[in-house]
Amino acid sequence: MKILLISSNRERHPWPIPPVGACYVASNLEHSGFDVQVLDILFSDNPSFEIREKIRQFMPDLVGVSIRNIDNVDRQSPCFYLTDVKEDVIDPIRRMTSAPLVIGGAAVSIMPERIMNFLAADYAVCGEGEETLPQLARYLELNSDVSSIAGLFYRNEGRVTGNPVKRIEDLDGLILPRIYRWIDWKKYHLNYSPYPVQSKRGCEQKCSYCVYNRIEGNRYRLRDPERIVDEIEDIVKNCKSQVIEFTDSTFNLPLEHALDICREIIRRRIKVAFNTMGINPGSVTEELVALMKEANFIEVSCTPESGSERMLKALGKNFALAHVERAAKFLSKAGMPVVWYFLFGGPGEDESTIRETFEFIEQNIVKQDLVFITTGIRILPGSPVYTYSQEIGQLPGGTDILRPVWFQPEGITMETMLYMINREVITHSNYINLQDNTDESALAMILKRVYSFLGLQKPIWSNVMRRDIIYRLTGYNRYRLWKLEKEYRDCSSLGQ
Repeated sequence: MKILLISSNRERHPWPIPPVGACYVASNLEHSGFDVQVLDILFSDNPSFEIREKIRQFMPDLVGVSIRNIDNVDRQSPCFYLTDVKEDVIDPIRRMTSAPLVIGGAAVSIMPERIMNFLAADYAVCGEGEETLPQLARYLELNSDVSSIAGLFYRNEGRVTGNPVKRIEDLDGLILPRIYRWIDWKKYHLNYSPYPVQSKRGCEQKCSYCVYNRIEGNRYRLRDPERIVDEIEDIVKNCKSQVIEFTDSTFNLPLEHALDICREIIRRRIKVAFNTMGINPGSVTEELVALMKEANFIEVSCTPESGSERMLKALGKNFALAHVERAAKFLSKAGMPVVWYFLFGGPGEDESTIRETFEFIEQNIVKQDLVFITTGIRILPGSPVYTYSQEIGQLPGGTDILRPVWFQPEGITMETMLYMINREVITHSNYINLQDNTDESALAMILKRVYSFLGLQKPIWSNVMRRDIIYRLTGYNRYRLWKLEKEYRDCSSLGQ
């Protein structure tokens, strides 16, 4: 059987993300004996044409589409991705082939039935696809009943039904994704994209807004540190990459696992830079930071989400404000560049908690670090906020949440919250909103090319922040502040 996998993600900000999930599935399908090709449309100017041409040339018996995100989960500049997926990916597939169509990826695991119906797919894989998709392909090849396959959603008499997810326990038994085999890595390298590596799957945390454990499970399944570094050596040997990124939701949980990975990197003297998508402030120790520094981590992302003790509890965090202060001290002392993530708009948010967060940032985070701000909590099924929203009447029964629906704190209006947040962003050079990624795309693109060409190993955002010099010299910051205050006054007058 010939199987075509299409990675549908086209979002390039803050940088292009290689389709590690689709490549994991491709490698394991190939290992199972199938003829597999991967089409990555992230850099395509005409994805529909490329899809039609690939299907015409390859003539697949089964087509899989990987979907990374439903939307960008930002209230200030919401973007719903699934309409483009349907028009640019699904519709061209349907016009070119009658082969069964299966969808998967992180987005599908959040709302498999709803997305399957929206895209009119034949099947959906909920959870990991490395075992489910080869089994589906084999059953289709033999014309067997697929209704017993774990994690598979399918149509039964016109209705979508699904089976419970079965998590893969032995991650070290999977065939490595070797992304460079399946896609044109040079395009990612040119855009200074880090090469993604997973050290674990799953998350044991219970953040009130998050559905990560719905995607990967609610407990950690760890890879052997030696096998992880084996993969890193393979990457260094076979493709050009300045930076390797650990894409785990929390790299430093469990702490000892992260320490063992760093020790193994140091022992083997790996000559590449590293960063990590997220570290939990509650498990940042001096030893961890020292080992990460020695292993050549050039930056980390830290996700406290709030600088208010009350909001940390409301967000379901497993740490207190003192832990965040300690983490900031250790990271600053070691000279480790950090992107700090803060999220506003959770249950109980009001003017006082917003002020507390910005006061905390001012007192504890050095000006050389980046403060990345997201506004609004997207209500997603399976999250505690989803249940809470139903309990307080914010989410009436039958509400369709495929398109973004946002939690509204009772103690503050959205207009006031946006005014308070955006005023801080304008007046602080190291603060950035999620939507500012698109505003800075031209500058970021130039820097990515320069960094890639010169082989620089340092955070791009450290230079992007310097845009504030231009903003101040040209008076653009004064204009932004004037415009913000005018819009807030106009909005306030309308509300009276």
